[in-house]
Amino acid sequence: MTLRKKIKKLLTTVKDELFSKKNSKKPLNQKEIEKKRHSHHPKKEKHVHRQQRQAHHKQQSKHQSHKDKPFRHTKSQDTQVSSPQYKGKAFSDFGFHPTVLEKLKENNFAFSTEVQEKSIGVSMSGKNVFCSSETGSGKTLSFLLPMIHKFYKKELDQALIICPTREIAIQIQKTLKSLTDDSITSALVIGGTDMGMQKQALLQYPKILVATPGRLLDMLNTGLIWLNYTGYVVLDEADRMLDMGFEEDLIKIHEQLSGAHQTLLFSATLFPEIKKMAKRYASDYEEIIIGNPTSVAGSVEHVLVEMNDHEKLTALAYLLRKHRGKAMVFFNSINETSRVLKQLHRQKLYKLDCIHSKVVQSAREAVVASFRAGSIYALLCSDIAARGIDIPNVDLVINYDIPNNSEEYIHRVGRTGRAGKSGKAISFYSHKDKKKLVAVEKLIESKIKRKRDYRGLI
Repeated sequence: MTLRKKIKKLLTTVKDELFSKKNSKKPLNQKEIEKKRHSHHPKKEKHVHRQQRQAHHKQQSKHQSHKDKPFRHTKSQDTQVSSPQYKGKAFSDFGFHPTVLEKLKENNFAFSTEVQEKSIGVSMSGKNVFCSSETGSGKTLSFLLPMIHKFYKKELDQALIICPTREIAIQIQKTLKSLTDDSITSALVIGGTDMGMQKQALLQYPKILVATPGRLLDMLNTGLIWLNYTGYVVLDEADRMLDMGFEEDLIKIHEQLSGAHQTLLFSATLFPEIKKMAKRYASDYEEIIIGNPTSVAGSVEHVLVEMNDHEKLTALAYLLRKHRGKAMVFFNSINETSRVLKQLHRQKLYKLDCIHSKVVQSAREAVVASFRAGSIYALLCSDIAARGIDIPNVDLVINYDIPNNSEEYIHRVGRTGRAGKSGKAISFYSHKDKKKLVAVEKLIESKIKRKRDYRGLI
């Protein structure tokens, strides 16, 4: 007998013995069968769950680019998250119209932030408001909710919200639509988009206009918009509108508000120019100051790393590879933003993109949407383009360049450490930036720690 036949015979014998043992068990009666059918098999279930998890991870890995280092990020939510240090008044206690309460419940808004608690009641009373509070504190709902309430109570005919950038306007309208039904209509009046479509929207006589100063003034000058019946005016991000040179446009717009109206002015920072602006547009206003508006969130760790210009790209690539989460990188120059993006792509860092004023509006919106969704984990941007972009869960800000304006430092690092969450701001600097740093540290009233090596920061 050959070796192959011996092995085959042995396997057959073993198989017969196993089959015999399996079938030699005592038959189960009907009661035992039912008990076995309904019994729980934790070991088997645990094994199945383990297989499901393995299959899920395997499926995810297919979508993970092999060229990028894997990263972790938390789920983005465009919802307000109150600071764990402050649980404000319940929205149900403000006396809102039932429809407002219903919409708040749909959006999972239960409690107010500090700025909302202190400003909403004043706004609902009809007083002018000047409110200064740090970025990410919940100012948008502070002016939207009283306005929506007044519309449902038939106390308003028209409202106007003016903000510095298209991105802010788009976000405000998105939030507005989530808090209203079809009876309260709105339209965007912003630059960088098709004017024909905006004209069509205006012909529907919307109750609320969300506008940027330049395009709004154009529409006013051509007679497409009248502000005669506007009873509620919001100047959002007023400090940024001044920074961007819109003061003259705002004066001209204000002159067209002929009827009696309530004005609410909101700012992330508090400087003499802002106070002058408030007195011009909102006489006899109630002042609401939350925290120190010239400071940054205490949950943000600030670090300065000294290096030469030629070291910056290497340092940035290193930090982005190490970081797990969402990061925003700021530049003083549009050209530098694009150049660095190309260099990072050459280093096989693909899950990042950039926005600046030369990028068309539709492309900017697509990039921001990808960043929110987590499709890209790093956003390179210029200051102007980044203004007003509200991205949750940004836990790292990198200043590739020290900003020329010390107030801009506050705006940049205000992207992280929101709602009591921790964040980190890393700034690259050299000897030529020392005067800028003196101004920054004076403004935030804090000495920023220096490091010689960027390795180990993440």
